[in-house]
Amino acid sequence: MGVYYSSLQQLQQAVYEDFIAQEFQKGHISLGQGAQLLGLTYEQFLKDFLGSRRISFISGTPAELAVENWREQAWLTELLRR
Repeated sequence: MGVYYSSLQQLQQAVYEDFIAQEFQKGHISLGQGAQLLGLTYEQFLKDFLGSRRISFISGTPAELAVENWREQAWLTELLRR
């Protein structure tokens, strides 16, 4: 069974999202950039977008991982303040 798109806009959005996912996996865009390009929060991009596609957010050089770790800690700190 194939995927059916009810409109050209729905198809274009699916292609765009797939492109963002691929670029993230290749390391061409960061978590923050991916979120911004899709109009999502950092949390939505991480949990909903990547999570629904079973894409790991853990990739990159040690320096990149350190930056991502800092962002995650900032996100968690903000979440716990709520």
